[in-house]
Amino acid sequence: MLTKLATRPHTGVGLAGAALTAVGLVTVAVGTFLPWVVSGSVLRDSYESIAIIRTIRVLDGSPLALVVDAWTLIIPVSTLCLVVYALGFRRCAATISAVIAIVSGTIAGAASVVSGGEEVRLGISSAGPTTTLVGAVLTLAGVVGIFAGRRGRATENAGGEP
Repeated sequence: MLTKLATRPHTGVGLAGAALTAVGLVTVAVGTFLPWVVSGSVLRDSYESIAIIRTIRVLDGSPLALVVDAWTLIIPVSTLCLVVYALGFRRCAATISAVIAIVSGTIAGAASVVSGGEEVRLGISSAGPTTTLVGAVLTLAGVVGIFAGRRGRATENAGGEP
């Protein structure tokens, strides 16, 4: 039964959703490596910023420390989503992708709102958060496509064989 589920053909909407989700996850990953913090002439990506936060122990004992730890898992979990999707577990991969998009999009959206643009000498840069936010939106749109394509397939086969 599991093999039969994993080999069902894609619908057009499902394929478009999968492609959009993959592009979104890659865009989120790229956005995490773009500048997030500007300090004088130094630009730091999100991982360099996390290293500084951990070094000076600003968040020790805070619930936000868990968010910082989760942020470092974005790329491995995104890769896992793509592998799980390729293995045929589409809804599972789409659900995990949605969680990644919601978490990264919320953080990137908050940073984009606080961002002072590229002209500031000390603060949040706009390149990384904006790119990550765009990737999160693309990922969520793709996830909707995956589920909608899956639903369309189920209604097509309502009276026949799976």
